[in-house]
Amino acid sequence: MEFTPASSGRGSFLNVAAMWLWCEKDYLSFDYKFSPGYNSQPDDFIAFEDEEQFIPLAEKLAQRAADEVRHYRSLFPSVHSAAQHLATKSPMGFWDAFHAGVACGLARDAVQANHFFAKVTETKEQRDWIQAAIALAQEHSRALEDMSDFRHRIETSIRQARSRLQLPEIGDIALE
Repeated sequence: MEFTPASSGRGSFLNVAAMWLWCEKDYLSFDYKFSPGYNSQPDDFIAFEDEEQFIPLAEKLAQRAADEVRHYRSLFPSVHSAAQHLATKSPMGFWDAFHAGVACGLARDAVQANHFFAKVTETKEQRDWIQAAIALAQEHSRALEDMSDFRHRIETSIRQARSRLQLPEIGDIALE
């Protein structure tokens, strides 16, 4: 979640999304944003005129942020529900297929996971970051032959991502 200042510096936008920590990176990303049937408004903006006007609106925006976080948590209470939800996302782009592949693998559905990893490898893009993601999808696909190895790889990636993002360490990572 982020409250983004307006380019004019006179107000704030609200952005809320889910971030999948199974990709090692040192920046925050909005990996899954919005869902059908939820009243999410991407253009939420409050202008700043003065403190008296802004404070109650900012409090409402903060409450909306908390509501959206609860909504995402209700969408993804488990790896299995995340896999099911991500596998049916439409339209499905490059990263959507990658994330669906990982989630399906964690849900122990190797057939679906391989299906999504194959979609990732079909891209013709030659940019370095895309080629790196394709190579990772291929590695993940091979690792699915030993489900415990796959799950260990993903857990390691999650721990690495948390470290790079300077998030606190956690004991057990719930991959069920």
